[in-house]
Amino acid sequence: MFGPGTLTMKRNLILRLPPHPAFCSGARRQIAEFARARGIPDALVDSVVGAAGEALANAIEHAGSAAPIEVSVSADAARLIVTVRDAGIGFRADANDVALPSADAERGRGLAIMRRSSDIFSVSALPSGGTEVVVGCNLPRRNGGSAA
Repeated sequence: MFGPGTLTMKRNLILRLPPHPAFCSGARRQIAEFARARGIPDALVDSVVGAAGEALANAIEHAGSAAPIEVSVSADAARLIVTVRDAGIGFRADANDVALPSADAERGRGLAIMRRSSDIFSVSALPSGGTEVVVGCNLPRRNGGSAA
């Protein structure tokens, strides 16, 4: 939004995406652009975008729903957070306790990758059905004591 002599950036980005892989790259790009526009360091952006991409891919593959997937992104002085919500079938109760599968396993690394790529990570069942995955990072302090 533009005001008299000032530029105010929106603090949130909300995407509603069809549950189809063709929309993943565009979502990752928009998340990265949102974060970089706020001066968040590239290494942190890359980690969070990678984790968010895994969350979105899991929602597309495992939710079992044709309902749109909601991706919300927020940034403040201390954190960058991406939340992915689907209206699907939910998840196992032990989804927050993630370990890497064996080296020869073909699948099963998504939650472990999200956990290891994020300072902030949670998986929750939604009361209305579906799953919510939250990934994010804590931001470094900038000169003057404030973060991004």
